Amino acid sequence: MEEAIFDFKRDVVDLSFEKPVLIDFWAPWCGPCKILGPVLEELEKEAKGQWALVKINTEVEQEIAAYFKIQSIPNCKLVYEGKLAGEFSGAQSKAVVKKWLDDLFKQLDLPEFVEAQIDDFDLLVAESSVFPDPVLVERLKLFVSGNPEHDKAILTLAKHEVFYDSESAVARLIHAKDRKDIAEQLEDMEVIKEFEKAKFNETEKSAELLLHARNLLLQGNTAKSIENIIEAINLNPKFKNEMARRVGIAIFHFLGNQHPLTREYRKLFDMAIY
Repeated sequence: MEEAIFDFKRDVVDLSFEKPVLIDFWAPWCGPCKILGPVLEELEKEAKGQWALVKINTEVEQEIAAYFKIQSIPNCKLVYEGKLAGEFSGAQSKAVVKKWLDDLFKQLDLPEFVEAQIDDFDLLVAESSVFPDPVLVERLKLFVSGNPEHDKAILTLAKHEVFYDSESAVARLIHAKDRKDIAEQLEDMEVIKEFEKAKFNETEKSAELLLHARNLLLQGNTAKSIENIIEAINLNPKFKNEMARRVGIAIFHFLGNQHPLTREYRKLFDMAIY
């Protein structure tokens, strides 16, 4: 696969609004850089998503190095929420760098990252009892940041996230569209995206039912939401290009055949659409 082109805004500035980003300015000829580099990589791995390491080769990204006035390397700068939060230079021991990071994180008053320590995907999902689940969305974001190749986690995250931030969820899957089983979910994601952005005229009963269904989903009452969707189909199956039918199918796809809500409502839903 072709390596993605480094984009400072995307890979540092934008990411820094999600978590602190530690920039390691280095060069292949730099001896101390070869000592510090593995230390930083080990610390990032141990942090399990609490912060991100971005390595910038000063020989390749000369303009960025000049912007930060890099005069000697290795040089590390911590960026958080688009601003420089701290820096150090020279090869340091693992203990020194860890203390430096811990002290900075305390000063920044970062949110707790307990969930980032959990590396068991199945445990995270098992702890969730609702669909969609906004708490699980935040936990899986942390998990995926530390496990970017975990296809099942990416898909599960997108299935929940699409109800709260459809743009991000769809973009997440498009970015991973070459991965197994993910491309098949994009059609359902697009349906929910359309549903989330739809404007409903509440003077129409079908619109009122779908608006309530959407709000109920965000409140965690998926069972009542499905009931509203079924009622909307029975009332006017053609409304907004059969939106109720398409949304219902997408939700059941996300839930899976063995989910209690699927077993309870799928037969009623099928009777309504047929």
